[in-house]
Amino acid sequence: MRQFHFGLAILLVLLISCNGAEQNPDVSTIPYQSEATLSLNRLQYESSPYLLQHAGNPVDWWPWSDEAFELAKAENKPVIVSIGYSTCHWCHVMERESFEDEAVAAYMNEHFINIKVDREERPDVDQLYMEACQAITGNGGWPLNAFLLPDTRPFHAGTYFPPRSDGQRPGWLNLLKSIAERWQEKPEELTDRAEKLTQGIRDNSQSVFAQADASKNFSPEMTRQMVAKLKEKFDRINGGFGQAPKFPSVQSLELLLDLGILGQDKEAIYMVKQATEAMIEGGIYDQLGGGFSRYTVDAEWRIPHFEKMLYDNALLLRLMGKLQMLEPHPVFSNAIDETVNWLTAEMQSPDGTFYSALNADSEGKEGAFYVWKYAELKSLLSQEELAFTEEYFGLTEVGNFEEETNILYRIKSIPATAFDLWHTTKRKLLTIRDKRERPSRDDKVILQWNGLVISGLTYAYRATGKEAYRQLAFDAYSGLKNRLFADGKWHRSYKDDLVGPEAFLGDLTALNNARLDLYDLTHEPEFLLETEALLSEIESNFGDAAGGLYYLVPPDKSELAVAPLDLYDNAIPSGNGQMLETMRRLAAYTGKVTYRNQARDKLLKLVEKVVDYPTNFANYGRQMLLLQRPESSLVISGGETAEVANKILGNYRPGLAIVTVDEEREDIPSMKDRYFDGELQLYLCEDQTCRMPVGSIAELELD
Repeated sequence: MRQFHFGLAILLVLLISCNGAEQNPDVSTIPYQSEATLSLNRLQYESSPYLLQHAGNPVDWWPWSDEAFELAKAENKPVIVSIGYSTCHWCHVMERESFEDEAVAAYMNEHFINIKVDREERPDVDQLYMEACQAITGNGGWPLNAFLLPDTRPFHAGTYFPPRSDGQRPGWLNLLKSIAERWQEKPEELTDRAEKLTQGIRDNSQSVFAQADASKNFSPEMTRQMVAKLKEKFDRINGGFGQAPKFPSVQSLELLLDLGILGQDKEAIYMVKQATEAMIEGGIYDQLGGGFSRYTVDAEWRIPHFEKMLYDNALLLRLMGKLQMLEPHPVFSNAIDETVNWLTAEMQSPDGTFYSALNADSEGKEGAFYVWKYAELKSLLSQEELAFTEEYFGLTEVGNFEEETNILYRIKSIPATAFDLWHTTKRKLLTIRDKRERPSRDDKVILQWNGLVISGLTYAYRATGKEAYRQLAFDAYSGLKNRLFADGKWHRSYKDDLVGPEAFLGDLTALNNARLDLYDLTHEPEFLLETEALLSEIESNFGDAAGGLYYLVPPDKSELAVAPLDLYDNAIPSGNGQMLETMRRLAAYTGKVTYRNQARDKLLKLVEKVVDYPTNFANYGRQMLLLQRPESSLVISGGETAEVANKILGNYRPGLAIVTVDEEREDIPSMKDRYFDGELQLYLCEDQTCRMPVGSIAELELD
């Protein structure tokens, strides 16, 4: 959870007391039809599955648009911005309880201008108002409901509100009435509080940065502190970080893994393996169909919140690939195969890209697609199969979940002698499950998340050698280029041939790191040149933020009161962390040390926060770890360069960049004067100084 460091939170809690391609059509002139039979609102013209879910609400929803805020100014009304996503369970609950209620909708329509936002399409809008919510309440989540002045400045925010007060939070209609009365009676008070809150958000963006001393560098003591803090937060009983609810925290596990490998810390490596195996064996992992849910509501990884997000599975695929390369094990290789199979069966679009998410709900219930009644299984399975499922998957007659249903999770490892029985049982259960009503799918394609999937697939290929995984990565990349690069610009998302807004920082940095991962598989210099060109564009358009970092959206294109920074590593790597990662990696691949120096200087301004809060800055921590070590690259020339490179890439070595030279190149310093038309030559280099070439992998002494 991101933390605010200014002193407005307590005051603000008291604010409200209740006791280039085809564009969407212009909907600004479409009148709202209030009759129940004609109740489709303006959201019917959007492509976002989340917005379309609300198109039939009696609330007069607007999409995020200049026209909505102009109307708020003209009618002197406050604005409600309600933010969520299509697979959000509590978003659906609040919709049923409040937004489908005619009386509630009538009050909202009379007193407010109401805007719906898909957080996955507009991460900038989501981030700003999430920061406001966290400043006011100390926490955040979705649905996110923010109250704004007509100039976009927030003065109040919260998450889920029940229809009536539950003793801990106000009922939604009561809250609306309180705010509407305050707006009429004391609007200057709300304006003043909006200004203080907005200024607090600006100040908080600055407060995380320290004045870097250019003469100093990262130290081993910083690394020791990071390791200690990660181990302190680690759940040594169940694996992972923290207690319930429990999230995969993949980036923290990747940081711990690199710390373990480079620091020869066997305990750290064991922790990563323990956590990953616990997830694979738990209910967070779909034991029948593969793929991971977003989190569990318990600390033991058993009871999932059943929605499946593309980004979680992308990051877990990468982590499992690293572990399989490091210490091969059937647990990891099987989960890699099953996760990729799930991606291709349920998430892949016809053009090779991947959709966003699967809903938690079907048949009106959370998890209905995935759970089993004991009597149902007893009627489907043989006595042997039923006994096996009881013994290994926690099946009971009274159920291990709600309403006497069972979630399948492994309570002990399956022995090799029972594999055939498990495969037979699984096929039978899948056949039955496939006849159920399936969870809905959010079928928009997001550039950032697909970049993460491409990276995950490259690691799956490196770990298994399966050519199909390599091809999936390249098919996805081709699909992104065909669908999301238009009029010389990258776009955030598309659905039904409609593209979303221009790409955000996280989209472009995920794409760049995916390109570098694809370079590892092909060693085609064009991937390096394309990465470098896009890096320069990001510098020009997104740069000049606090601490020398980068805005989430180019500030000259932001409609918001504060241009947000994409700073923290949460479920998805931050755009800034990935930008520094690109710089560090590109320096090693190209030999252009300027990029590494830039990454170092920018990261030094954040180093105190990275060391103190490694789980919030996990990817930065990985870059800090690698930047304090000599830059390591291996240049291969002559002979079968690709074959040799692929052999070396079959092992996970953090920070090692492999460059093959198959022709004379003057434009990439690491390749200049390295082409050798003869026998194999391998140059191991540290900080741009190379050893004498050797003729075999064994002579390199990499391990």
